[in-house]
Amino acid sequence: MKKILIALILMGAVFTNIFAQGYDVVEAGEKDEFNHSEVYLTGGTISFVGLFSGLFVAIGEGIAQAASKNGGDTSTDTQKKDAAFSVTGGYNYFFNEYFGVGAFVSYEKISSINLITTQAKLTAQYGWEHFKFFHSLSGGIIIIPGGGKPSFAFDVTYLGLKLDFKDFNLFLEGTFPLGGMIRAGASYKF
Repeated sequence: MKKILIALILMGAVFTNIFAQGYDVVEAGEKDEFNHSEVYLTGGTISFVGLFSGLFVAIGEGIAQAASKNGGDTSTDTQKKDAAFSVTGGYNYFFNEYFGVGAFVSYEKISSINLITTQAKLTAQYGWEHFKFFHSLSGGIIIIPGGGKPSFAFDVTYLGLKLDFKDFNLFLEGTFPLGGMIRAGASYKF
């Protein structure tokens, strides 16, 4: 973990030096060319909730499989293992360069479990012109198909790193508990 943090800090320092440049001063009467809206897609690992849900499902399936083997049958079954992943699509509206609101829909697949969340989000970002840090809080509902009524869901993006350009950005974020533990994404700004 320490090596990852050191690598992220060094990467931030490198990008800061690469993109460091003077800010343009907007004169009175000039229009600031700030894009307020953005749409984004992310892909990443499963969430903490998905990790523990998948663990309990795997234990349950293992116990059921062991109980179904009658006596001395020691043959091994070859089962196809499904990939575990999460995908998110969303929209943000930034009031200024620091604060925004938005919404997103996330889909997560773990073994035989599908999780769908829909959440509203508040975002704060800070940093330099082309490299920014961001954090967000979100809340909404989680739906488990075939699992009954929707439940309350929330997420915290404890750290996000963003390469920010005029019309797009690339980012990497860590979230807890329902978003993918680590997600990478891209957005288009308009």
